[in-house]
Amino acid sequence: MSIHELKDQLHYKIDQLNDEKILEAINTLISADKTLFVIPEEWRKGIRQGREDVKAGKVYTLKDFEKKYEKWLGE
Repeated sequence: MSIHELKDQLHYKIDQLNDEKILEAINTLISADKTLFVIPEEWRKGIRQGREDVKAGKVYTLKDFEKKYEKWLGE
């Protein structure tokens, strides 16, 4: 589907809507800038650390975890 076709389809669907809440939600989505999906810096730090840990081989499989914590898991 081309962008033009998609726009036409969206215009048609919006013209058919009478639900104010849905129209407000659509307006919020198309008015939002990219800051709508900001990842907080502390999360970014955790993601970076996780990537570094994976590269360094500092990871555990589920089986590793289960073996280490068999008693705690009640097995």
